Amino acid sequence: MSLIVFDMGRRVETPVASPRRRISPLSGISRTDAVEQQNDHDGELLTYSRQGQQEHDEHSPQAVALTSDIMIQPVITVESGASIGHAYSLMRQHGIHHLPVMDTDHRVLAMVSDRLILRSLVENNASNEDPVIRIAARPVYCTEEDADIRQTAHLLCEYHIGALPVLNDKEQLVGIVTGSDLLHVISDYGPLELWA
Repeated sequence: MSLIVFDMGRRVETPVASPRRRISPLSGISRTDAVEQQNDHDGELLTYSRQGQQEHDEHSPQAVALTSDIMIQPVITVESGASIGHAYSLMRQHGIHHLPVMDTDHRVLAMVSDRLILRSLVENNASNEDPVIRIAARPVYCTEEDADIRQTAHLLCEYHIGALPVLNDKEQLVGIVTGSDLLHVISDYGPLELWA
């Protein structure tokens, strides 16, 4: 199972039912196979540019199968006692939109996004000096580093979230994956029929 849920540093029994529907297991889908190579009439290998144009290249794209292949690491995090203003500054400094909120034992407690911070400041009269844990979202939906990226994409869509912390087998935070990371994979690694 690739879904792991944490609430204030404690693992919640999984799977958790989605508000709309449960995630059904993917049947008949194995790890992503190697990217299919197409040869043009001269026998040269064709690859695709970011613009979708065919190009001749010496190397084909690498196959991407697991969440660990696309996750961002190291993860920028914020401690639960940090201020909302500090959390927002970290996001701006690193050009990110999501921060896992951690306790002193490095366990995932909650998640905060720049959108959540701005909404809290405007609509809920939160202050920049308030602790970030006050506004952070929980429970936190996480995934495993050896999860298939298709399962990770399903989790992002099913639970309407922008980022999934990635945990190793010891439930330690090792990375984070966002919807943007999945879009980069699709745009960088060839024809879309690979993902059907």
